[in-house]
Amino acid sequence: MNRIKDAIREDRVNFTAYKCSKCGEELLTMGQLKTLTDKYRELRRSKETKIARWGNSLAVRIPQSLVEELGLHEGDAAVLKKSGGGFEVSTG
Repeated sequence: MNRIKDAIREDRVNFTAYKCSKCGEELLTMGQLKTLTDKYRELRRSKETKIARWGNSLAVRIPQSLVEELGLHEGDAAVLKKSGGGFEVSTG
């Protein structure tokens, strides 16, 4: 068995597994399976959106369902922070 890093590219989910050197089958420990499951749960809570032009800047549109869930209003303050290969937005 060899430890490998693999990815489910269409979902952009990276994971670690073990690959059998004889048959090529990939196996996960319970810990690895839990990590992969947690990543998919987070992905399921995510929302896709578009980036649009707003004057000389770019803007991210927040889906109405998320606006309602978070109780956001036009003019609310937010903090934008670079995080990994993307960014995070947090509100007051």
